[in-house]
Amino acid sequence: MNLVGRITVIISVYNRVDVLLKALLSIQAQSVKPFEVLLSDDGSAEDIVGAVKEQKDKYDFKIKYIAQADKGFRLAKARNNAIRIAEGDYLVFWDQDVLATANYLKTFSDHFREGKFLIPPDPVRLTEDQTAAVTERMIESCDYSQIVTAGQIRALRRRVYKDWYYYLETRYIKRNSYKPKVRGGILGIAKKDILLVDGYDENYQGWGAEDDDLGRRLYRAGIRGRNVFHKEYPLHLYHPPNKASEKSVNLDYYNKRLAEIRKGDFRAVNGLSNPLGEDEITVNRIN
Repeated sequence: MNLVGRITVIISVYNRVDVLLKALLSIQAQSVKPFEVLLSDDGSAEDIVGAVKEQKDKYDFKIKYIAQADKGFRLAKARNNAIRIAEGDYLVFWDQDVLATANYLKTFSDHFREGKFLIPPDPVRLTEDQTAAVTERMIESCDYSQIVTAGQIRALRRRVYKDWYYYLETRYIKRNSYKPKVRGGILGIAKKDILLVDGYDENYQGWGAEDDDLGRRLYRAGIRGRNVFHKEYPLHLYHPPNKASEKSVNLDYYNKRLAEIRKGDFRAVNGLSNPLGEDEITVNRIN
């Protein structure tokens, strides 16, 4: 069924408040606004709440800040913290270093379906020079034509066509059971569907594999992905590579889970209903 409900945008946050403010400005510039934005923090040292409060009058959506202590990279747990309190019918995950074209959220809204998750193409990877050229006016107008190259646009189109092929292959040939893949920082899914698989598996601590695990479980539960982003696209702001992301520390656990998921175990081992550990989670309403 088509969902004509409220959109919750969940932004994964860890320091870099200057970049976060650009993402919020990009959301404010969207042709379709979310009902709420949840800032899901993995233990920032920077004053995220204070910085966003200074800009709160700019936003036409309510903002909540959900935080856990910094105990290393725990993105899966941080995302679950936000999913639990999300009031929207549909969740759009948005990394803090991502901007988007004007009808990006509208594309999610126009194609919401229960039983289907939506995956935009990989973001345009802006170079350091391109990122430096991004202005506030550019973000507010959602017009990046001055900096995005024809080659970058062609790469987007190739990804859309490839994802569409995977969707048709999965639906009609049944040859491929887990593509197009989940891309967690740019994912749209009905809250009902992510509840079915019990959210992210919080045993993924340290970089890597939490999105692939979620995607495999969604497909095993019969929830399939589509890429319908023929015109709109996200953009990724440049930052130096994170050394922690060079090799996943979760491969052994992921491989173990793959075997279990193939047998039908599509719910998270430690997920929304059974969180890992006893962390104190704080929630603040910003506006």
